[in-house]
Amino acid sequence: MEKIAKKVTLAEQAYEYIKKLIMIGELKPGDELPEEKLAMELGISRTPLREALKRLAGDALIELKQPRPAVVADFTQQDVEEIMELRRLLEIYGLQEWPKADQARVVGEMKQNVDLQWQAIQEKDFVRFMDLDQEFHSLLSSNHRNRRLKDIIRGINTGGSRAFMLVSDTIAGSSEKAYAEHLAIIEAIEQGNFQEAKQQLAIHLNNIEYRLLKYITREDL
Repeated sequence: MEKIAKKVTLAEQAYEYIKKLIMIGELKPGDELPEEKLAMELGISRTPLREALKRLAGDALIELKQPRPAVVADFTQQDVEEIMELRRLLEIYGLQEWPKADQARVVGEMKQNVDLQWQAIQEKDFVRFMDLDQEFHSLLSSNHRNRRLKDIIRGINTGGSRAFMLVSDTIAGSSEKAYAEHLAIIEAIEQGNFQEAKQQLAIHLNNIEYRLLKYITREDL
């Protein structure tokens, strides 16, 4: 049976458009997002725009300040520490061993993902890299039976990805380090050593926090 292509809604288009502007730094922390101006710019009504803004707020990319316009969220040291604490708790717990029948398939998907990560790094397409990074971390918890846990991990990773983009002046080096850390996680999984995989994931998440905090406190990386 032929699959029906998913129709992209106006709200989804608005969400992706604003998200990209935030990720590449065209919209900076504290910038206002006036609904009337954005709706005219996107050529849509306020209803799908508001739906997109609610989703962006759920991703911790913006802050809703009704009746004032929403603003692009800022990340403080406390924000980074809280996000990374949640990521460690949820992602390490969420990484569970796959049945043998599924393990080769998931490892194959991970390898394909990191190949595309490396391509994005070479092309300096770091917004694409962060999308792939989110997908990689979602794959790590794909075997967990708790759907809500997986949804929460995806949501936190969106805010975490935006925080990672704060290191824009060193994003190339940071992305290459993240890529290498992803490979170490895959290697442990491929060997069937999920305890080692969890340790490598913990190292990776600790390193992300270290890089972010060094940037936020304006110390040399």
